[in-house]
Amino acid sequence: MIPFDGIFAEKTMLPLAQAAYDSTKPPSNYTTNQTAFEICANPNHPAIKNQLNSAGAVQMSTGQRALQSMLKQPKQHLGFSTDAQVRSLAASPPANLHFGWFCLDPANKTLIVAFRGTEYIHDWMDNFDFIPAPYAPVPGRGTVHAGFQLVYLTIRDNLIALLNKNSSGYNKILITGHSLGGALCALAAVDIVSVNQTLAPTVYTWAEPRVGHDDFVTFYNTHVNICYRIVNLWDVVPHLPPDIAQYEHEGNELTIDSGFSLDVVHNHVLPTGYVPGMARWNKDHPPQDTQHFGRMAVAALAGRTR
Repeated sequence: MIPFDGIFAEKTMLPLAQAAYDSTKPPSNYTTNQTAFEICANPNHPAIKNQLNSAGAVQMSTGQRALQSMLKQPKQHLGFSTDAQVRSLAASPPANLHFGWFCLDPANKTLIVAFRGTEYIHDWMDNFDFIPAPYAPVPGRGTVHAGFQLVYLTIRDNLIALLNKNSSGYNKILITGHSLGGALCALAAVDIVSVNQTLAPTVYTWAEPRVGHDDFVTFYNTHVNICYRIVNLWDVVPHLPPDIAQYEHEGNELTIDSGFSLDVVHNHVLPTGYVPGMARWNKDHPPQDTQHFGRMAVAALAGRTR
């Protein structure tokens, strides 16, 4: 197991997850259409229509609502951090087709994929379901949450096209995302590895819900060697779908503590739920010299730790 790197999580992966929400400018130190490319959705892709048409009336309705909550995301992250603020949000017309950034780091031979989530967390949670579907990108590799997959299929062609066009000479890929963006990370990571087996993925997600059943999770864990899910102790989203639906988490969990709040949104969003929680974890787990792993936070060797 590769130990969790708290400084890397706080200083590299967390800013990338935050930057994914902003369609007006790329992540810091990257240039639009040179080293940073938008990951865009196509809600009218035939794969979407096929999945919806093959589902029953209930599944079709809930799947469409999940997709619509993502498409309503404002062009820029508003930074709301309370339940009342988020519930007051109006829809963002027209649909926001920006789902994140695909970046190139040629100096380190590293590709970067950062997915956004949605400000409309209540809209999504209020319409949540447990309906599974076969994992479409690699047939026979398990079942996943149908709603999450529906969203992923809107961006898959664009993502894979960017990967095929820009991956020559690269041997690593960083994948990160927050909330529903974390679910997209899980669905994308094994898809990317299946398309390009020369890339070694490193996945750090934030507030990721459960994505697949045990068959998909087994497939994932045998293909993605470095996967850490950072979970705020007080955040409810990583506990969805609930255990009764038999969905599981992939990779290794690392728990942080942002401080208790009764406000669901406060605990879940990056500025108040994850930025302070990650900073606190690093403060409580300072790097120190180890015999076999160099200088690192010793607690990170546990894989699942507070």
